[in-house]
Formats: sequence, C-alpha cells, structure tokens
Amino acid sequence: MGGYRIFHDTYECDPYGGPPAQSNLFRVRIVTWGFLAVFLAVAARLAVVHTDPSSELTAEESAHIGEVELRVPRGEIRDCDGGLLAKDRRVYSLWADPRAMADPEMGALTLAARFGLNEEELVSRLTRRDANGRPRKFVWIKRWLSEQDLKTYENLDPMLQYGLFLKNEWVRYYPEGELAAHVIGFVNREGNGCDGVEMSFDKHLRCTTGKQRSRVDANRHILRSLTLEYTGPEGGDTVHLTIDKNIQRTLERALDKRMAEANAPRAMGIIVNSKTGAILAMATRPAYDPNERGDVTAENFRNRAAEFVFEPGSSFKIVTAAAALEEGLITTETRIFCENGAFNPYGHRIRDFHKLGVEPFSTCFAESSNVAIIKVGAMLGADRLEQWIRRFGFGTRACPDLPLESKGIFRPRSQWSKLSMGSLPMGQEIAVTMPQLARAFSVIASGGYLRNLYIVDRVVSRDGSVVYEHPHEEPVRILSETTAQTMKELCHQVILHGTGKPANIPEYRAGGKTGTAQIANPSGRGFLPDKYTTIFAGFAPVADPRLCAVIVVQEPNIKLHYGGSVCGPVFKEVMRDALIRLNVPPDPVQDAPDTPNAFPETGDEDTIVARETEDPPTSASQPLDNLALMSAHPVTGDGEPALPNFIGMTKIQAKALIDQLGIRWDPRGAGRVVMQDPPAGVALRDVTLCSLVFSNDAHEEMDLNETKRTPKVARL
Repeated sequence: MGGYRIFHDTYECDPYGGPPAQSNLFRVRIVTWGFLAVFLAVAARLAVVHTDPSSELTAEESAHIGEVELRVPRGEIRDCDGGLLAKDRRVYSLWADPRAMADPEMGALTLAARFGLNEEELVSRLTRRDANGRPRKFVWIKRWLSEQDLKTYENLDPMLQYGLFLKNEWVRYYPEGELAAHVIGFVNREGNGCDGVEMSFDKHLRCTTGKQRSRVDANRHILRSLTLEYTGPEGGDTVHLTIDKNIQRTLERALDKRMAEANAPRAMGIIVNSKTGAILAMATRPAYDPNERGDVTAENFRNRAAEFVFEPGSSFKIVTAAAALEEGLITTETRIFCENGAFNPYGHRIRDFHKLGVEPFSTCFAESSNVAIIKVGAMLGADRLEQWIRRFGFGTRACPDLPLESKGIFRPRSQWSKLSMGSLPMGQEIAVTMPQLARAFSVIASGGYLRNLYIVDRVVSRDGSVVYEHPHEEPVRILSETTAQTMKELCHQVILHGTGKPANIPEYRAGGKTGTAQIANPSGRGFLPDKYTTIFAGFAPVADPRLCAVIVVQEPNIKLHYGGSVCGPVFKEVMRDALIRLNVPPDPVQDAPDTPNAFPETGDEDTIVARETEDPPTSASQPLDNLALMSAHPVTGDGEPALPNFIGMTKIQAKALIDQLGIRWDPRGAGRVVMQDPPAGVALRDVTLCSLVFSNDAHEEMDLNETKRTPKVARL
C-alpha cells in the first residue's frame, strides 16, 4: 500500500443549512400535523359556540359571563277618562346571605327587634340548612320596606349590615285607596291577580320576565354592548275600564251615608249606560283599602255586588207586566179586582199594603199590588212566564267581565211547586244578582233590547296597539218599542204617584220600581224575622233613558224599611249627579208629583206577604191558569167599562166586586163561580143584573182560550 493515501468521503452536518437528515424530516411532519390538529379543534369549538350558545362554558368562561332578569311593571288600570286606579311602583326588600353573616342567630335577634319581626321565625329561617347540610344562600328578611324601614337599615351597625342586601322590587299600588276596590281586586305578594279585574284580565296585566346574558366587567357589571343572549319581557298592558271614578265616588259616599242613616250593615249599587251596557259605577259597602289588606276579613273581600244573590221582590214585577203587555193579555187600562188587599191563591195568603178594589192596571202597578200581578201572572200561565223570565236573562250571568258573578237561582218549570205561580210573578222564589236586575231594567230603558253588561272597554299594549276591545255584539230585541214605551210610563208613574216617590228627580223624569224582600233563613227553613233586603231599580230620563241604576240596602234597622223610602233617596242623588256630569239635557217632570215625604203611604208591599200555607186545600188544588179568570173589569173595544169575569171567584170575592161595580146580582149555589150571565166583556151600562152560579165541583173545566172565557162545562 505504500505510496497510496486513503481518503474517506464524509458529510458534515451544517446547523445553518444544507440538506436535512432523514430524522429531521419526520419531526417536521409531526409538528405540521400538530398545528393542523390545534387549528381544527379551535375551528370546531368556534362552530359549536356559534351554533349552540347554550352549551356549557368552562369555569373560567363563566367567570366572565353574567345574566340578569328583565322585568317590566305590571300593567296599569285606568278609568274611562284615563284616571289612574292601579299601577306598580318600585320598593326595596331586604334579604340576607347567612353564609356571609358573622353570627346568623344573633343577627336574626337584632334584626327582628329593629324591624318588628317574629324572633323565632327569623332565627329559624336564617339558621336553616339545605338538603346537603350547608347554610342557605338566600333568605328574605322583610319585603317591601317602608321609608322608616330604609332609615332603620341605613342606621344599622356596618358589621350587622355585612351579609344583608337590598333588592329592588315592584309592588302594586292603588292611588285611590278603597275606591272601586271590589271591581279592581288586588295582587298578592307573588304577583298574582286576586278578585276583580286584576284576576279576570291577569293575562294582559301580568309581565312575563325576560333575560339578558352578557359579558361582565371586573365588578360583575353587565356590559350591554357585549350581549350574548337577549329575551325581552312581555305583557304589562294597560286595562281601560268603563268605570267613571267621579260617579263611582258619588255612589260610594251616598251608600255609606244611607247605611249610617238606616243603621244597615251592608249596601251596594250599580249604574249602567242603558244604551251600551257599560258599567259606570259598581260599589259594595263596606269596602277595604287594597293597599292595606292585613286586617280585612275574607267576607269583605267578596264583591257582593256581583256574587250576592237576593230575592228581587216587587222590582221583578216589570218582567210579569212587560210579558203580559207584549202578549196582548192586558193594557194599562185593564181593570183588575185587587181583592181589597187580601187574596188566597195557590194555598197561601197574599196581602197588599194599599188595599185596592177594582183599579186599572196602571194604578195597580204604581201601587205595586201583589194581588194584581199574581192575577196577571196567571193570565200568562206557567210555561209562558218561565219563557219570559229567561228572555230577560235571569239564570245567566249578566257581565262576562266578572267571572265570579253568580248565575242567580231560578229553577226550571219542572221543579216548580203549587205555590210557584203565587210567588214568581212578584219576585219571590227567584234569586238574582244586581247586574242581572240592572240588565233587565236596561231592556225597558233601551227600547226593548237585551244586552250584556261589561266593565272593561279595551286593553292597550306598551307600544300603543289595542290588543283587546269589548266586542259590541248585536243586542237581542225581546220587547216591541210600544211595550217598552208603555213600561217606561208605568215606571214613571211609580215615582210620581206610587211607591217610588222618594226617588223623584225634579230635573229629570225618572222611572223605576221598588222592592222589599224578606231574607231567607240560612237553615233553609222560612225567613228571618224583621230582616229585609230593600231595593230600588230605575232609569232616567224617561224620554230617552241614558242611565239605569240599582240600589240595594240590606237589613235596614229603621221603621220605614221599604225599598222606596230606604233606597229611593240614594237613587235620586246618584242618578242626578251622574246625569249632570254626563251633560244629559234636562227632562223636567211635567206632572205634579205627590208629596215625597209621605212615607207611610209609600210603603212597599212585599213586607206583608204571608209565606205559609193558610187556606183550605181547595185553593191549592185549583188549576193555576184559572186565576186568570179573576182579573176583573176590563174595557170594551170602545174603551167603555166592561163586565169583569167572575169565574173562579168565591162568593165573598164576587160580592165585593159587585158592590164596587154598583150593580145587582143573583147568586145561586155555593163554592166558586162556574157560570155567569151576562158574560164577561159586556158594557157595564147595559148590565142591570148579573147572575152567578157557584159550585164546589173540583172537576169543573174552563175554556181559557175563548175570548169571553166562559165555562166549557158547567155542572150544576
């Protein structure tokens, strides 16, 4: 090998360049794939965040996100002129975090003394633990702090304040106090509407809370510009009532005054626009202040004006009278024998305060004769009477806006007793609500149309749009214009010359009807002695009625406990004030009314109706419609006095009527009249002698469909 040099070829590794080694190339690939994986993970996470915002955040992310509850105040309630009746206002409530308090038990004792709270209850709430044995995070100390409570909190020792917090809340406020309290209702601490409009329109008034999720700053303050999620609150609409708070205030004051004068425990009233059915005022006395409900009894919370039912008494006679007029059975001049104030149909005795003889129906109605209206009811018959009572709306709610309003009590024809036809025509054996009675009188006032009442006119949302408006349905005509006009005049005569004299309004001709009904015994047996419900219902002005009102005073403890004398003056005061406020043109009284102070002559008639069965069984077994034959002394087609129908009368009743007519008679037999000659309807000027045949035969059949109503079969 000598002379040869051997060279070994090698590659030196250059750290700053040169071709990479095979192992280094592998490392580069790993790094590249790693960066790609990280990029894809970030991209996937961003996609999840954008497509599913509700996905769980890490603890670190949650520390920078906050959520707040969004709430708007509960909707306002306003009267027909926009006057505020109910709204929400901000108040502070005090709560505690027991975990942050130095000594929860000692703190509870101190706070109870400072804020007037129950010590044991507060200690129990602050020291109570959750299911895991840990102290609770949130405990109410006192809700809705007063100004004095806030000062007490501010003056607490700083060490005691540690762990205490103030929460801003909304609380319901009623600026008019007890005005229309039973109509409006109230809201409990949980924000739920209770009673009245607060309950029936709760879905419009209540607020559905929203929420906002946003990033927060270092002090946990929401950064609204960095909102992640937003759901706005809804609701809080404004409800506009038909109530006029000025008319409402007048009604409440008048009822309070009359309650004090009559020494009565309860009273109520309603005023309605008879052309539309809008309720302008509705009051129950005594009332309560919804801002201060702590000592109010459950009974005083009830809206008795809508929930309470009562026998309408003689105020119900408008139904019987209107039905008979509409059916063409009587006219205002039909002469009726009122039995000189005492009558024994259907097995129980009926008496009148005013002892009338043979009088035209207009006088019978003005003096509120029970005897006359029972005979008119018999003309109608049981089936038609039931139909007319239902046509006037009794047995159904009168105001859908008042969900707690009673339907009243009216039994179907199949459940009537033998005494029913001696009770229903004059407003007994039926119980009604005040809105139902107002609706019935509005039928007459409006010219014969039946329409429901309402108390909510419209609901307006926060953006100003109308979300609800009372549906003005087409009213149902149940009376002809002629009959309605006749009833208006009859009701006007009640106030001018009958039992309603104390309700006379000099500036406006008014019409109405009185009522005095005994109060049923809660045991279900009989009636309470010397306990009455007094009623006056009417409308004004007669020429073109604008308003209808019903006034009810319960259990007046005075001598003149009649509907006219107790409730009439209230009707006069509130109706006059309302008509003047509404700028209704005067409609002054044309006829000279009787002296309104003659209360003994204006006593109502229902107070002396004997309820028990006192007469012989033959009276009770008599066919109901036969009593129609006792309606006496009609007029001929020329308007002349005519011979009345004596069929069905006893000998005493027939003799009394014969003496009234001033004619001679020829009685034959005993019992009740089964045949007469001349027949009913003959002009009195042509009658010199009237022959009457009497019989005790219970099977005597009468043809009530013939115009003269003569006997179909006479068994002598």
